[in-house]
Amino acid sequence: MKIKKNTFLISAIVILVVASFFFLSGSNLKNNKFTGNAINNEEIQVVKLWVESGNYVLEPSNLKKDVPVVLEADVTKMPGCSKSIIISEFNVRKNFNSKDNSVKFIPNKAGTFYIACSMNMYKGTFTVLESDGTKSNYAQPLAAPSGGSCGAGGGGCGCGG
Repeated sequence: MKIKKNTFLISAIVILVVASFFFLSGSNLKNNKFTGNAINNEEIQVVKLWVESGNYVLEPSNLKKDVPVVLEADVTKMPGCSKSIIISEFNVRKNFNSKDNSVKFIPNKAGTFYIACSMNMYKGTFTVLESDGTKSNYAQPLAAPSGGSCGAGGGGCGCGG
């Protein structure tokens, strides 16, 4: 009878250890790995975003080509319409809020690119380096404003406040 109790106890411990390993491994992949088009072991670039003196600040501002980016916005430092971003070259459009403050994308082109709010009032730039770390001569052409100005259309967007 004592052998059965020991065997059962050892089996239970082994099952608990194996289950813990799979649980911890799975949560690590879910929380730290890009789940879009990336391979699970692929590197991720975490970029912080906020507004300073009316301009977007990205830290770091130099990114690596073909390495997934998670752009995390500090919405406490982003007034009004600055929470609604567009990165046209990478088809990124996102309205940040306190419960949803990140967006994922893969910078698949090298060069200097623009980020702007949906009203084209807040702007910034970032650089995507070639895979070998060199800087490309490409610079995204400056597009004509597409959103008007703060308060256009009657209701206002809340820019600056």
